[in-house]
Amino acid sequence: MPSLPSIPHVPREVLIAIAAVVALLVLWLWARSGRYVAIRKSDASEALTSELGRIADALERLAALATPHETEPSAEEKPPRRENWLSLFRR
Repeated sequence: MPSLPSIPHVPREVLIAIAAVVALLVLWLWARSGRYVAIRKSDASEALTSELGRIADALERLAALATPHETEPSAEEKPPRRENWLSLFRR
């Protein structure tokens, strides 16, 4: 005389599918109930962004003035190209 009602045999695939549905439902309910905080830009952050942009522009202009524009060196300035005999493609 069993005290519990008989539990029918359920295939493993069905149990996995039920567990996946329950997990997705719990995940969806948890994500939906979360609180979201919207952060807006303040006047101080706008001013800081503007000043940093000006500093970056000035540094780029200084770097462009400090390095001369490189031109293609002439043929006699180029070192002779050495061929690598061990390379498969001889590069």
